[in-house]
Amino acid sequence: MESPLAGMLLLLLPCLVAAGPFTGHQVVEVRPGTAAQAEALLAGGQALGLDFWSMGGPGRPALLRVAPALLEPAAALLAALNLTARVVQEDVQVLVERDVVVAANSSYSPELGHPMEWTTYHSIQDMEDYMMHLAATFDWVEVETIGQSYEGREMLVARLCRGGCGGKPAVWVDAGIHAREWITPMVATFLLRELVEQEDAHPHLTKELDWYILPVMNPDGALYSQQDYTTRMWRKTRSMDPDGLGLCLGADANRNWGFHFGDGGSSEEPCSDQFMGAAAFSEVENKNVRDFLLAHREDVKLYNSLHSFSQLVLLPWGWTTDPPPSFPAIQALAEHGNAALAAVHGTEYTVGCIPCLLYPASGGSLDWVLGEAGIPYAYAMELRDTGDYGFMLPAREIVPTGEEVWAFHQAVAEKIIEEFGARHTS
Repeated sequence: MESPLAGMLLLLLPCLVAAGPFTGHQVVEVRPGTAAQAEALLAGGQALGLDFWSMGGPGRPALLRVAPALLEPAAALLAALNLTARVVQEDVQVLVERDVVVAANSSYSPELGHPMEWTTYHSIQDMEDYMMHLAATFDWVEVETIGQSYEGREMLVARLCRGGCGGKPAVWVDAGIHAREWITPMVATFLLRELVEQEDAHPHLTKELDWYILPVMNPDGALYSQQDYTTRMWRKTRSMDPDGLGLCLGADANRNWGFHFGDGGSSEEPCSDQFMGAAAFSEVENKNVRDFLLAHREDVKLYNSLHSFSQLVLLPWGWTTDPPPSFPAIQALAEHGNAALAAVHGTEYTVGCIPCLLYPASGGSLDWVLGEAGIPYAYAMELRDTGDYGFMLPAREIVPTGEEVWAFHQAVAEKIIEEFGARHTS
């Protein structure tokens, strides 16, 4: 059967006179029937330069962004693999132009004392200003620089600690490790708002727990993604390539952790979006987070890294489907949080190990957190949606996504207090 891609080719080519770097780019859904088909699709697609928004396998679709110049070769690849495609989005440029980052401080409110609101996407500067506002307003909130990025930007962690940090079980949340996943820093700051400005609704969560929240783990990549339409799809860090030639910058910071580094599901090719880096912890952003977590490993009991998209709660391990010994407890806590999440808006997330639901991915943060740092509960969440908008989630989805992700954290935090609170205070 002929792929729809081939049929769309002549239709779209006349449209290329329209301005925009992603004009005519399609997002297509492909459903491999076997693991061999999925592997061949990935290998062939990456060789062509297709952008895999999600990688498929038996029972789960792959989503690919296909540039107009690649429509014919992509159609040929699918035909050779006996696969068909369904066009999910006909023109990515339309999505890119719909929701943009508002100018820094353009929504500053003298009454509130900060520029943040959660109905539009905000700049890194706005998020940092909001963190500073919270620290200036609440004496139990601090903002700590845990180091600088490759390009010299501060990596700021909000520390929510009543009576000082340490001596209580702690929760860590990071976001923005992949630059194009704009929803995740917005949700991380939404969690800050709930924990601090809405504290009266749940005071025990900040009296019995410490919280460490890093809204933007990859500030260089995030700023580059926000730069203009041409850079919107940037994923990696912005470090120099191993040869120092500057031809293909950056590494995938979620393939760069030093536990089962390079053990499948990552790339040694610097131009790949899944490039794992020249060595484990080659990326300074990863080193900074590693050092902070190791310094607080006795207290941190729950780690969660926010990603998008696919509506998943991902569990270790990433490089293998063989579960860690503590998998039943990790899964049970995730299912508990997921039930609370679903109760808010009825959104369905799926809980499972990374290769069980997606694909093998070694060198990821949650594997290192559990396997090396010994933090007992380690997760990564893929937020809304399931592919209709992908990385360009409409701004109207920020608040409902934040509400349900907050419900997840509130539910699992209660369980962390039950399990570890008495132990720390006895």
